[in-house]
Parts: sequence; structure tokens; C-alpha cells
Amino acid sequence: MKQFGCFQLDTRNECLWQSGAKIDLTPKPFAVLRYLVENPQRLVTHDELMDKLWPETYVQPQVLRTYVLELRKLLGDSADSPRFIRTVPGRGYWFLSPVEDRNGHATVESRGPLPGRIVGRQQEFDRIQSLLRHATQGARQVTFITGETGMGKTALIDLLCRHLCTEDRVHIARGQCVEGFAGKEAYYPVVEALGQICSLGDSSKHLQLMQQKAPSWYGQLTGLPTDGAVAVATPVRGERMLNEICDALEAVCSEATLVLVFEDLHWADLSTLDLISALARRRQAARLLLLASYRPAEVSTGQHPLKRLKQDLVTHKLCAEVALHPLAKDAVREYLVHELKQEDPPKGLASFVHQHSEGNPLFMIAMVDHLISERLLGQEAGVWQLRSPLAEIDMGVPAALSEMIEMQIDRLDAADQRLLEAASLIGVIFPAWAAAAALDSDLEEIEEQYEKLTRRWHFLHPAGHDELPDGTRSAFYVFAHGLYREVLRARQSPARRARRHLRVAQKLEGLFAGRGLDVSSELAMHFEAAAEWARAAEALCTAAGNALRRGAREEGVQLTERALDLLQNLSEPNREAAETKIRQQIAGLKFA
Repeated sequence: MKQFGCFQLDTRNECLWQSGAKIDLTPKPFAVLRYLVENPQRLVTHDELMDKLWPETYVQPQVLRTYVLELRKLLGDSADSPRFIRTVPGRGYWFLSPVEDRNGHATVESRGPLPGRIVGRQQEFDRIQSLLRHATQGARQVTFITGETGMGKTALIDLLCRHLCTEDRVHIARGQCVEGFAGKEAYYPVVEALGQICSLGDSSKHLQLMQQKAPSWYGQLTGLPTDGAVAVATPVRGERMLNEICDALEAVCSEATLVLVFEDLHWADLSTLDLISALARRRQAARLLLLASYRPAEVSTGQHPLKRLKQDLVTHKLCAEVALHPLAKDAVREYLVHELKQEDPPKGLASFVHQHSEGNPLFMIAMVDHLISERLLGQEAGVWQLRSPLAEIDMGVPAALSEMIEMQIDRLDAADQRLLEAASLIGVIFPAWAAAAALDSDLEEIEEQYEKLTRRWHFLHPAGHDELPDGTRSAFYVFAHGLYREVLRARQSPARRARRHLRVAQKLEGLFAGRGLDVSSELAMHFEAAAEWARAAEALCTAAGNALRRGAREEGVQLTERALDLLQNLSEPNREAAETKIRQQIAGLKFA
């Protein structure tokens, strides 16, 4: 029996159970669900599914989509905001939910580079182990695991669960906060975790504890017997409910250490936060380790209740924090050694992956998968080698990451999307004045909007100020990751991009009138992106002159050749006159 969310997959009877109710499935949809559940939290490609389920038969991919659609209906899942099955366009499916066996032990298999651990997180894992030791001695622990998307919060928790699953005196229960449920369903992750607690060890004993210590909650857990009948779910509210569940959890802790996990707490409802606060403040000894993961950027605004709760607990020394930061290059190399099963990865690959992933573990894994799937990295005589020089590899954005980033962007309102799209045309680091020019808006107003955006979301960070030639000052910002910029830039139509680039180029010309040499390269880039071929060529020739004065003759030659190439985009009558003008400009550079 495999448990995920409020569902149990019965592999013996080939059916699905939800809170005690049986759900029948026809053989093929059941087979698809079973394979996804048995291979959670990784990409399962269309080809892999078809090879495993229809090895001797040709099946159209549309058949798979039909089965997945049927499964989503049964699970109450959504393609737009999936809890269980996420579609990776053109590639396959990803089963999102953690999976537990019938004893409550995690069966999720990690992509971690070494058996039983993950790279670059030994210090953080040791810290949690230390907190667990305190908990086993009766000193309750509340710990926040923080890090941005892809930093490995869930992987670290999975590792701990695998490590503890053989411990007889440790119980593990996990609840998942879901976007959109905060404010709609009180104690959503708590109810999920309680369902697991009631199936741990001697389940009848835990059910009896719930009935004695938390009768109101006992009725909330749909499907549990009460007075010989099936209980009807009732709303869980109020101080009485809070005290009941605290008493019940502490009773569970009296017989074994309880590791209670709430994931994605930035989406938690207020009642769940009240429970965490109450558990942290109670004075009785309890063998309890509460781990709660969240993304700091999601709670950075002063109004977010989780931010206020954590600040208060920190002030009173009632919680700890394990913060996950980007991986170092050595950790990336360690991952490659394990993933490729090769002691010496191709020269320069670790630096390349580290630079492009910026140490984000999720991005690192996706990029290595992308290099292999695109056959840029392959085996020859059993040895992994690069098939193209690193300097010639254009990583782009791997499909799996692109979809994930798109989902994050879609959560923003139209005004914030507009701000980020304009910024993406300028650079990873960009001045607010350039974004204001691209949007044809007032600089002061745009800076205000960027300041608010950086406080609410994790896409941008402030990067200081600089003074413009006219004496005004402009704020600078930097994208949290270069891949965000790539996806945002690709979202815009060619016509919109061209208009915005042209406005930036015109603003540059105005700001640096008489000092065009200083910004010739930037002008060339923006004019080229705006399809202003003649003006881009002129700017490239100016940049070539700069290169020659620095003694960079080869660079100067390349820039002039690029200028002549751009003129080929012009129509015949216009090209001849423009080419004559550019050749005269080149001649004036006096190549020696």
C-alpha cells in the first residue's frame, strides 16, 4: 500500500483508496498511476512509460494524455496548479507528492549523488541531527528550513526521513501546504499529517489517543469510526481545537519521538501557524521535532503572518533556522562524479554547470540532464566527454526549468510581469532608467514599483545606485538568476521587444549625447535588437574604434565584419548607400 496525500494505492487489489472509500480504476490508468507513484519526484518520459507499460505495442502519446486526464479527475488534481501529476511539455510527467509506504516510511528516491546523502548539505544535515538528539531527550524543537525554489529543502527532509525510517522509536508524519488553500481550509497540512500518525505503528492505539485527547479532531478525520458510524468532517476552529491537538501530539510523543514536517509553509493557513506557535511555546517536555520549510522571498513582506510568527519565536529563542544557500563549485563537481560514475568529469564541466546554475541544485540537475539529452555530453569508450567546446554551448533554458519558471511568473499580476519583461531586455544587472525608457514611463514611478516588487517576490534584488550624465541618480537591480531573465525575454513578441529596445537606444543617445563612444556597444546591441540595422552598424564601427585604441585589433576587425553583415538585412536600394557609408567609416579607423 502506497500513501500519497489522502490517497492509498492498493497494488495487490489494483485500486485506489481515499479516506476509507474505494475508487476502482481500469487496468491501464492504474498501471500509469502505479508507475508514477513508484517513481516519484523525477521526470518520467513518455518513452519510458510506454516502454514499461506497452513494450511490444506502438501507442500514440495521446493515449497517455487521456489516461493522465482521467487520473487528474479522480485525484481532484489540476493541470495548472498540480498537487500530484505535473506535465512537462513534450517530455513526460512528474509525480510531485511524497510517497509513504503503509508503515509511514518515506519511499521517495532522491537524485542525491551519494547513497544516503545529498551533496553540499552535510553541515545542514548535521545541524538537524543535533536538533533531533535534543528532541529525543524531551526538549521540543521547532526548526524552519529555508531556501529559495530549487535549493533542496524537500531533498534534505527526504534524506532525514530515509535515515530515520529504520528507527523503532521515531515516528514521521508529513503535511503539505498547498497554494490557494490558505484561508480556505483550516489546518490543511495538519489533517494530512494526522492521517499518517493514525496509521503509524499500533494504529489502534493512536486512534484511541485521538479519541481521548482530541475528540473534535477525531471527527474531522473523515472515514475514522466514531460510535460505530463513519464520522462527518466538521470545521476545525478555536482555542479548544488548538489545545486538543497539542495534547494529542504530546501524547504521541510520550511513546516515541515524533518528527512532524510541514512543507511550503509560505502557503499555510493561519490555523496551522497558530498550531506551530502553540507547540513552540508550551512548557511540557515533549519528544517533538517540528520541521517547517518555506521560501523566504514568499514571506518577505511585512504583512505576511509567517514572517511575524518567526520573528516572534526567534526573539524568544523558541525556534531554530537551517538556511540553504547555493552550492559551491566543489559540490557541483561531487554531483558530477556520482552522476557520471566517473572520478574525473570532463575538464571545465563543473565550472560551466556551476556558473550557469549559480549553485541552485535543481537547476544543476536539470542542466546536466539537458546536456546529456541534447548529446552535448556523451560516452565514448565508456568515458563521458564533451562533444562540443564549452564556449560554443548555448545552454538556453532546459524545458523542465522553463515550465517551472513560467508557473512562477504567471502568479504575478500583469504590472509586475511587465516590469520584469522590460528589465529582461537590458541585462542580468540593469538600471531602472533603462526599464523606464523601455516602458515609456516615469523613472520615479518605475523605481517605486521595482522597490515594491523586490520586497514581495524573489525575482530581483537591489544592486545599488549610479549617477547619470545629467546628474540624476538611478537605482540598479539584479535578477536572482539568469534563467529568469531568459524566460522573461522569450515571453515577449518580437514586435514588443523591438519597440522596447528602440526606446532604450534612443534614451541612451539622449543621456550620452556627445559621449557616444562610452556606450557604443550598448547602442549597437539595442539597435540590432530593434532591427535598426544601419544604426546598429554605425554603433559597431564606433565600438571597433574603441577596441583599436585599446590595442585590441582582432576585436576591432570582428566588430567591423559584424557591422557589414548586419547591412545584409536591408533592402537592395538602402543597403548600397548604407554599405558605402559604413566602409568609409571603417576606412577612417586606419587599420594598420
